[in-house]
Amino acid sequence: MSLLRRLPPVLRALLAQALAFAGLVALVRLGLRFPPLLWVLLQAVLAVFLSRWLGLGPRWVFMQATLPFLVRVLWGAPIPAWVYLLLFLGLALFFGGGLLTRVPLYHASEDAWEKLEDLVPDRPGLRFVDLGCGFGGPVAHLARRRPEGVFVGVEASPFTWLVAWLRCLSLGNARIRLGSLWRVDLAGFDVAYAFLSPVPMPQLWAKARREMKSGSRFISHSFEIPNETPHRVIPVKGRDGARLLIFEV
Repeated sequence: MSLLRRLPPVLRALLAQALAFAGLVALVRLGLRFPPLLWVLLQAVLAVFLSRWLGLGPRWVFMQATLPFLVRVLWGAPIPAWVYLLLFLGLALFFGGGLLTRVPLYHASEDAWEKLEDLVPDRPGLRFVDLGCGFGGPVAHLARRRPEGVFVGVEASPFTWLVAWLRCLSLGNARIRLGSLWRVDLAGFDVAYAFLSPVPMPQLWAKARREMKSGSRFISHSFEIPNETPHRVIPVKGRDGARLLIFEV
């Protein structure tokens, strides 16, 4: 059970729907028959129950409840098959990295970018990394304000990476890498910044403490590290509760 709950939410959602459908198919094979609307209703109820069992939150449960009805409505619609393929590819390009890392696409406010300036030392050769850089806003901003430093962004979703790469293309001290943040060696960075989600924070902090040299700085946007007290907390404009949590390594 604990292993299943470690799966990315999208995989748990698909698993819940698949198990619900398999259960209904098994009942049909035993001789039961369901009218189409009742089948859809039972699929939704079972998917909701299984989603809660798998630890999915309220938003996912709501989507699980509505998905069978949406599929039923679109089932007979004259929509070409390539439209669904195009939608799937678009979602994969935008959010493919987040589906596997369980990290949604968040955007830090410009106020957060400016507050980061005070947390990034202004010295030659400073190295900064944004783990899950999204569209590259903080990297581009800091690279302009700190021309003697080196600023790296890491992004796993292809389209999002492309936008960030183009955004930083004209900046000689900015680099945008396509790939997993877990494959980045943090030993060479003075400051690591992340605006991710609560899920990866314990593991990411363990990675930072293991790899970053003494005197380095780790900054989490909004999300706490369990059982750790930040050295400083700086409120920023944006979503409710937005703040920068600063941890000295």
